Amino acid sequence: MNNRKRRSRRKWLFPDWDMPSDPVKAVFWFFHWSLQLLVRFFWILILAAVIYESFVNGFVGGFVTLLVGLSVWFGIAVVLFLFNIGTNISRTVADVSRMQQSFSTRRPSARFSEPDIDNSKIVEGTVTDLEEERRKRRRE
Repeated sequence: MNNRKRRSRRKWLFPDWDMPSDPVKAVFWFFHWSLQLLVRFFWILILAAVIYESFVNGFVGGFVTLLVGLSVWFGIAVVLFLFNIGTNISRTVADVSRMQQSFSTRRPSARFSEPDIDNSKIVEGTVTDLEEERRKRRRE
């Protein structure tokens, strides 16, 4: 067997162990890694449980165990799917904010800066209560 095939097969069986050094990120990373392992190897637990139940309680017990195991497996897969979506959204938001920061530090634009305002011409306003304004309008 080719060494490349062996590496790709091993990568499929076990996800990469690239735990981040940040403790908070490491917890989420380990949760994601564990979910991947559960989804990949849960069929072994289901098969063992079905064989045991079929031997002890007959065909019906094995079939019920199979249905319960598959539903639990499906639930874990859905949690992994949602976790992947959340991770991708988080990465996208982080990348966009990083791009915005690098763009703003690289090339500050003068057209977005505030114009010079003469402070003597600024008129102070009052803060109005929206509920009070709505009541006044209803009366009118």
